Amino acid sequence: MLATAVSLAFFGFVLTMVTDVIRRDGRKIRAALEGRSWDAQHAAVRCVTVRFSQPSKAVERVPVRTALRAAA
Repeated sequence: MLATAVSLAFFGFVLTMVTDVIRRDGRKIRAALEGRSWDAQHAAVRCVTVRFSQPSKAVERVPVRTALRAAA
């Protein structure tokens, strides 16, 4: 009986805290779930695409017997 009362009191406390957080920060949470920032302002710049390329590897010459060159 006492455990049931304690459990109900705990769940009521948690529900009260969650409700308070949603009431206080609900707009921020919704904006974050939609993938946009709640308080970000649009910058007056345009987007720039930056591309990186891997440096080419130097070709190494390896001496090979004549018979292997002919087979290739």
